[in-house]
Amino acid sequence: MKKPALIPALAGVLPVATVFAAYALNRYVGTELEPRFTCNPYVDGCLSISRAVRSGPGLHLFRAVMLPCAMLLFLSWSMVRDWLLCIGACRPRRAAVVFWLGAVGALFLVLYVTWLGTEGEWYKWLRRYGVTVYFGGTSLAQLLLVWVLWPQRGRLAGGRLRGLVVALTSLVVLQWFLGVASVAKRLLLDDPDLVDRIENLIEWYYGLPMALVLVVVALMFVRTGFGYRARANR
Repeated sequence: MKKPALIPALAGVLPVATVFAAYALNRYVGTELEPRFTCNPYVDGCLSISRAVRSGPGLHLFRAVMLPCAMLLFLSWSMVRDWLLCIGACRPRRAAVVFWLGAVGALFLVLYVTWLGTEGEWYKWLRRYGVTVYFGGTSLAQLLLVWVLWPQRGRLAGGRLRGLVVALTSLVVLQWFLGVASVAKRLLLDDPDLVDRIENLIEWYYGLPMALVLVVVALMFVRTGFGYRARANR
């Protein structure tokens, strides 16, 4: 994979791998705030991502990797903006909106990671809005990217992006379906424990398609020969 494509690929894969590694580390050694984890969150919905990594050695690993990941995410959306202009997919204003939505999400990820594991209502507020805006900004940026690419899937790059645009759209649709399901669960279910478990499951599975979107973007860069020279010549 060419070097420019490595940036979005890493921005997609590293956060998922880091959460998994941090949870595995806390599960193995236990934490000061939590007993040793023994469940599988992808099956049991036993805990949220924040609870899995908010203390112990897993927290240090999570912070150490996720802060650089936020920078990779910011750079990825900057490259997406340039790539959209290089292939003639949209006007500069629309490409800029895609970038700023994604960039705001990346900046609020820094806010969330920085204050994760701290105590106090103010820090709790910072974490809550940090993760909410991160997910919201990133999801909206991905949705707008689909809105730009889907109508042109057969034209762009001589049709070479058709399959990747379909894959991108499927991943984004899955994310929004999970998001709607997360909102609807409290309207349809009365059992608080079941609601919490479903919410945890949705949270863990929501991150997978979000990460894969950036891998698909990296493949689009490769498919169209996008690189730093192309960016300079746009």
